[in-house]
Amino acid sequence: MADRHDLRVIPLRCPACGSPLSAGGDDVIFPCRSCGTWRELVGEELVLREMLHTAGPDLDAPPASRREMLRLPFWVFPFRAATAGGEVATLREYLSLAGSVAQLSPGREEKPPLVFVPAFAAKSVSLLRAGRLLTLRSPSFGRSVAVPPRVVPIVFRESDALALAEAVVLATVATERRVNPRFLESFSVRCSRGRLLSIPFDERDGRLHQPDLDLEV
Repeated sequence: MADRHDLRVIPLRCPACGSPLSAGGDDVIFPCRSCGTWRELVGEELVLREMLHTAGPDLDAPPASRREMLRLPFWVFPFRAATAGGEVATLREYLSLAGSVAQLSPGREEKPPLVFVPAFAAKSVSLLRAGRLLTLRSPSFGRSVAVPPRVVPIVFRESDALALAEAVVLATVATERRVNPRFLESFSVRCSRGRLLSIPFDERDGRLHQPDLDLEV
């Protein structure tokens, strides 16, 4: 007798407003175009995922000067790093380890550092580069109250991004790795719970450019 398999079809409808959720073939977190929320299918439940939208000229400029931009999603994790010299728990300690000269606004030095991990599909080298530069530059973003009409599909779950987070942080401390051959023996990264962030990019000659950070993907 053949095995029987019970299949359950779960409709992708927003639990908040009942509208259909937008979904592509590789999407793992689905936007609701009607109420601006995001949902992840966990088992048989559509779990709410917070998405923060950074301020940008696509949403927050005066209507006459707004421009169309593409929103790229990133996972952002507060993290601590263990090294042979001790634990790195603040942004000041992390930037010192990375040899960065980033200028911080008052009060940020003692906050945890943040690692940025792309949540969108791209070549591995582009994903690592974008994550490395954002993490190293430690930008401080304003928050938009508006909802962008489109965010590039999210293809990495939080667990997927966590698996890449240590590689991203490691890519920012190249100098320390060169001068200390035993650096990797004691290096590890521990992340706190992540959140999703959308950042506006301009499309330029087949590349995506973030004007405020001079960052290309």
